[in-house]
Amino acid sequence: MDQSTREQLLHAEAAKHGVTASAIDHAVSVIAAVQRRDRADYAAHFGGELTPDRWLSGHGVSGFDELCAYAAQQAGLGDGGGELVRRIVAAIAPEPEAREDDRPVHWWARPLADPAEADFAAYRVTCDPSADTVSGTDWSGARLRRTLTTVTHHGQGAACLEEATGTVVFTDVGLPRGAYIARPAPKRAQPACATCGLWAHEHVLLASYDSCPQFAIASS
Repeated sequence: MDQSTREQLLHAEAAKHGVTASAIDHAVSVIAAVQRRDRADYAAHFGGELTPDRWLSGHGVSGFDELCAYAAQQAGLGDGGGELVRRIVAAIAPEPEAREDDRPVHWWARPLADPAEADFAAYRVTCDPSADTVSGTDWSGARLRRTLTTVTHHGQGAACLEEATGTVVFTDVGLPRGAYIARPAPKRAQPACATCGLWAHEHVLLASYDSCPQFAIASS
């Protein structure tokens, strides 16, 4: 569908709900601006493209509804305009599928069978599933894989992999209670030890039980 056809459909659907073409164009431009910002932030912190699937995995159906409500307010459609915007936008794009527990639509997680499946060089780890990536902590892939080995092989918790994004969710009785979310962040990778794969500060932090005797970067 080209841009001209999309705009015609959008304006026709807006007219059915008594919304002017200029108002819906304004609302759609707000939504597009927010998503451009999110794509740029994702690329800067994690690399790669923030696809619609990944956006929904991060924000959920409720996040999409909140965005429509914000766009409606910016377009002068009032507090109740968010539902109108959502219905109109759905005319040219599939509407997100609602779930009773409001999990993101594309949360296609499965049990993680092998820690090696977490194969990114770096991850951004947060304890609160609803927290944004800014509040997280950077982990090397080696540290995450070692943690997952403990979790999955020694019965201290469980782990699953969301294949569409590479996100790992795990629990560990040796850590504060809660689900830990490890999102791939390849652009945040640091030089790793040639022997154990941990980063320099992790080498010191985990020296008592998880790192090799001496940090050394592989020679080129």
